[in-house]
Amino acid sequence: MHNCLRQRVGWWQLLIGLVAVVGTSWAGAIETDVLQQPWPRQHVRHLEVGRAPVVWREYASKHEGIFAGVRFTAPLPQQQAWDLANDYHDLGAATPGIVAVKFLEQTSTRQVIQIDAKVLWKRVRLVFEVEQEPPGAIRFQLIHHTLGTYRGLARFEPVRGTKTAGLTDAAEGTAIECVTWLQPARPVPMGLVLLAERVMLLRGVKSFLAQCEAQRGRVARSAQAATSSASAASLTP
Repeated sequence: MHNCLRQRVGWWQLLIGLVAVVGTSWAGAIETDVLQQPWPRQHVRHLEVGRAPVVWREYASKHEGIFAGVRFTAPLPQQQAWDLANDYHDLGAATPGIVAVKFLEQTSTRQVIQIDAKVLWKRVRLVFEVEQEPPGAIRFQLIHHTLGTYRGLARFEPVRGTKTAGLTDAAEGTAIECVTWLQPARPVPMGLVLLAERVMLLRGVKSFLAQCEAQRGRVARSAQAATSSASAASLTP
């Protein structure tokens, strides 16, 4: 199972699409308090990605910046969803436009990742920070002197299954919310930025849910095979 997980891109598919249009510089600790506070006058949409219900919310202000968030339920227990989301072993090979990936710093709870990406005819170098609080939260940050500050927070909360989440009542799932904040350093077309972020995040949710379903299928097949082997062993004289 571990080797299968190591082949997944994981949560970064939710993030690379938007950040690939900017260059970044590395700066200190990641502060996400602004993302954990209520957003006044936010716009909320209830959508479906495949068959999964998704809650999308957004808010944009010239003074406060651009906020976006997506919440959905993954059909895996919290630890399995966390492991899948934090696996970016094959990020470069699996994400279009990524030329090279290098870890400038890597521990069990913090990474500084340098990405060389090709956007149209231009090649850019991205450096962003990631901090983890297993198995409940991921924080990430990019800072650029002309773009501004871009930060995000992903939270993982265990839930019991519901019919609306595509799970049985007895199944264990994980509610996942990813929220982002962009504080531009100069005026930007807010509607276009929100559209780009919504498209990329929802695509990432669709891909991640497909990986969850594949993982759940592998676990079920493995359990069935183990049960069959145990039954065959018990019948052997």
